[in-house]
Amino acid sequence: MKTKVALLSAVLAFSYAKSQETPYTDVQMRNYSKKIDSIIVSEKAKMNDELDVLDKTFKENKLSAEEKQKQRTEVAKKYEQIINEKVDGQKVALEEATKELVKSSVMGKGKVFDRVGFTQNNAILSFRDYKKTKKELLKGDDFNISFGFTNLTKSAGSLALGNSSETMFGRSTSLVFEYRATRQLGKLTSPVFYRIGLGLRNDTYKLADSKVVVQQDRQIFLEDFTAGYLRNSRIANNYITVPVDFVFVLNPKYTTENNEKMLDNSKGNFRISAGIYGGIRYLSQSQILYKNFEDHKVNYRENINGSVNNFLFGGKVSLGYGALNVFIKKDFTPIFNENAKINNKYGIQIGLELLYVNF
Repeated sequence: MKTKVALLSAVLAFSYAKSQETPYTDVQMRNYSKKIDSIIVSEKAKMNDELDVLDKTFKENKLSAEEKQKQRTEVAKKYEQIINEKVDGQKVALEEATKELVKSSVMGKGKVFDRVGFTQNNAILSFRDYKKTKKELLKGDDFNISFGFTNLTKSAGSLALGNSSETMFGRSTSLVFEYRATRQLGKLTSPVFYRIGLGLRNDTYKLADSKVVVQQDRQIFLEDFTAGYLRNSRIANNYITVPVDFVFVLNPKYTTENNEKMLDNSKGNFRISAGIYGGIRYLSQSQILYKNFEDHKVNYRENINGSVNNFLFGGKVSLGYGALNVFIKKDFTPIFNENAKINNKYGIQIGLELLYVNF
């Protein structure tokens, strides 16, 4: 939970700091960041009030040390669950907002499209320093957010996006935050670039047919939910990733600056990118949201151990023009190992790069 909150806060703060010429996006990002901060401050204050009451009761000899510790643990877990749930709610709101940004950009309507900066590493929202020279635009560091729909397939070579009977395509998503360094390969006129980065990836698989994860002896399997009224059941995997890509400009345009001929990277262009990525898993969870038979809302989370592979390796291909960049990712290594009684174990994604900030 702390990792998720810190990541979202850092991303939003960085994004609006780098986009001073885009007031609409700046305000939106500030609002999301403020909401997350408000959630944490408010719920922690409530938690501290309950803990103060416990301390007072203990000092009055109305609680034993063991009872006090047990109740403190229960209070901490309760507020961690509340914060997780509210932060997840803000994530859904952010995803809904990005859908509208995508629509505006693709259709060429609205103020969002007018603010797009056309550079070599485009996304739906692209911000760059327009004071840079044409030569400086041929290399750079950037921060990128991408969003995709994900699913599971039976093999490393399968590209059947909607072929899993265990997870729901369209409800299963992947969110990636990356820092990337891009450099031109060869001379200043070369239309080829290489790119290496470091990122965080969160994959969330929505389970189908009212199934939930059951963990036993480091094994997981899927069972029907029977403890109440199921609202959401999913598996969340989190990775630290290292992507390596090659970018090819298909319709290169050239310019001359200080008597040097070079690729003009300030123009819109067609691009195709191909690369690989590796990852190390740092957290996997089963997440179940339901109402019990007493009509109480429950958000249950359990870390998954022993059933998910620690390493990830895959390939990515993307096609872009101007501000639009569509990609397909395929995991060549299985996400789940032999301890997972799941038929489909290889990830596949299709999605868009949403935000690009060059610095």
